[in-house]
Amino acid sequence: MSDPVIVALITGICAVVGQWLISRSQNEKRKEEEIERDTRLEMRLQSVERKLDEHNGYASKFASIQTDIAVIKSDLKHLRERE
Repeated sequence: MSDPVIVALITGICAVVGQWLISRSQNEKRKEEEIERDTRLEMRLQSVERKLDEHNGYASKFASIQTDIAVIKSDLKHLRERE
């Protein structure tokens, strides 16, 4: 083989290896970013779930409070009728 062919093969191999290393590095970086994004998303989702659970607790309390208010109104009505 002539010297220019050998130089071209070495250059080609170096270029392919370089591109492979760059691609591998970018893939690893992308995976890390995806993991970080998924972690943040999971934290936000847990926060929303916690707030929803808290809200649902208040909603059930308000239902019982409405029932209590209806009973109190009824009792007041009966007390006023006795007077």
